[in-house]
Amino acid sequence: MMPWGHLVIGYLIYSAGLHLWSQRSPAGGPTLVLAFATQFPDLLDKPLNWWFGILDGRGIGHSFLTMVPFCVAAYLVARRYDRGPLGAAFGVGVISHLPMDALGALLTGTVPERAPYLLWPLFPAPTYPKDSFWDHFEVLLATLQLLPWNSPVELVSILLGPELLFLLVPFSVWAYDGFPGVKTTVHLLTGGRLVENEPM
Repeated sequence: MMPWGHLVIGYLIYSAGLHLWSQRSPAGGPTLVLAFATQFPDLLDKPLNWWFGILDGRGIGHSFLTMVPFCVAAYLVARRYDRGPLGAAFGVGVISHLPMDALGALLTGTVPERAPYLLWPLFPAPTYPKDSFWDHFEVLLATLQLLPWNSPVELVSILLGPELLFLLVPFSVWAYDGFPGVKTTVHLLTGGRLVENEPM
């Protein structure tokens, strides 16, 4: 799944959870932590692979056996410093990432064969073709070159057609919640600090 897909799914889960259990919308601080956390497994595993040759892009950061204890520990540390909501948002963001990268394997019950990284180190991490950040960038450039730039209508339909509903739903939920994270970002950029009950 692409980064924005992880962000969307993580936010929808987090917002729904807060509305169901606390009858409130997400606050700004936890929303920003959540946004970072939805990318955390890739931010951990990809550089380990690209720069140090450790595993193959999915391993330590994509395993329930490593990430669940890590998130529990992060929550307990955050709660100790009266930042429990930030720790909870981090946990939701990280854990929501893992099944989305292996949805097909989970639905078909073929995790050991198709997504062994979910249970690393009980199962070995998969061996993907060796790549790097630049390999991914070259693929992106090649994909962009194939788009019909000379036909604006076709270009918009390709870029937005299948994705429009996928983007419209989370944007509507974010709007309903009061766009949490926007004011907090401005606050941080002007020298404030991140707290769990930061205004939207």
